[in-house]
Amino acid sequence: MKDFIKSICSGVSLILFSFLLMTGCTGPGSGRNAADTKKILDYPRNSSGVKRTALRIATMFGGTDPAAAVYEEAILNFQDANPSIEITDESMTSEGDGYRTKIKTDFSSGNDLDVVFFYTGADARYIIQAGKLMPYEEMWKDYPDLARDITDFSREAMREFDGKIYALPVTGFYEGLFLNQELFQKYQVELPTDWNKFENAIQKFHQAGIVPIAGPLAQSHYLIEHFILSATGAKGHQDVFADGINSDWILGFQNLRKVYDMGGFSKDAATTDIEMAQDLFRKEKAAMILEGSWLIGGCSEKLQKKMTVLPMPPAPNGKMEPDTLVAGLSSGYSVSTKAWQDPVKRKAAVKLVNTLLGSEVVLKMAAANGGVPAAGVSVSGLSPVAKDGYVMFSRAKHRNMPIDSRLVPEAFNEIVKYGVPYIVTGEKTPEDVLEQVRKIQNLRDGSGQETEEKRY
Repeated sequence: MKDFIKSICSGVSLILFSFLLMTGCTGPGSGRNAADTKKILDYPRNSSGVKRTALRIATMFGGTDPAAAVYEEAILNFQDANPSIEITDESMTSEGDGYRTKIKTDFSSGNDLDVVFFYTGADARYIIQAGKLMPYEEMWKDYPDLARDITDFSREAMREFDGKIYALPVTGFYEGLFLNQELFQKYQVELPTDWNKFENAIQKFHQAGIVPIAGPLAQSHYLIEHFILSATGAKGHQDVFADGINSDWILGFQNLRKVYDMGGFSKDAATTDIEMAQDLFRKEKAAMILEGSWLIGGCSEKLQKKMTVLPMPPAPNGKMEPDTLVAGLSSGYSVSTKAWQDPVKRKAAVKLVNTLLGSEVVLKMAAANGGVPAAGVSVSGLSPVAKDGYVMFSRAKHRNMPIDSRLVPEAFNEIVKYGVPYIVTGEKTPEDVLEQVRKIQNLRDGSGQETEEKRY
């Protein structure tokens, strides 16, 4: 085990991973309510009397997001360098439904933003189908150097259902089982590199009065991802129920309930949201948390030195291969069609996106949020846990995008809000929940296309 941990931290592996990122080879945003986190930044006004071009932008880099300060600095520097452009920034944090609801409501109501940082996949599908976002392929005809620092691999990873690119990323991400190694050492618990050790860790920490897993059952996104992945494997994790319910998903939820019954979560887990779970881990009251790379940036330097991250262990009765991750590129900057059709706003929007996707900003963002840079840069001065995460990413045999990039939002929310909290207590069966998810996911009209119900 000690040798394994040493290899995780080895400089050779880190250099290899940096090379993979820069060449674009194999392998590929703390939550509050909208009302609490929405901010309109009042950037310096131009006193010259020159008419200014107004741009509205919204991103997930608001509030307590680890990269918020870097983002705001980039916007302020852009404003200083371009006094003829006036920025209205409506950024928020990304956890929960607040940000998704805001963006979808804006675009569905005709209040289109000029530049937006948003999710790809199922979340963006209906905005794209409504013709609200510009394909980068069209923009590159007039601006071939737009986002030139973003690697080819990162660009290709963002292709949508119609084969086009509508958003370009700043950083990629990985998810995994983050651990407080100091607590493992203090209570003489082996690191959970397999399922038996995972269950053993749960039992020992529960007996010691330490919360084993900071698990937000009220916002169980990452629990869902990893318990399903550990049971189904990479292929089953991608199922969208076109051929009925996948029995391996049932197994994943049964395993989640077993961990709940073992005392794997805090007593108030049923009402715990993502931010509360993160806070529990950061205060060292929980030994483990299933989270994404963005967790690192919100942890103190002192805590980061105590942490490591491992892949979710395969369930003993499941189909997952070791070193299988939820990871990739799932959000990025888009230019709205409305902004593009205004010649003056078009130039301003392109200039802004070029700045925010430049290698200097990408490097700073990756250093702040622990993500994998989408530009050909290498982050220096990484904490040990960030190094472990990068190497874990580079060693992965399979990297799957999150479930909510494939299921329509209503179907995934059915699991989050009306599934997991009731499955773990026995009030609902996994079969009943998944049958409802299947019905929501596979609503079709006569042509076989997804119906244009009001999903955003």
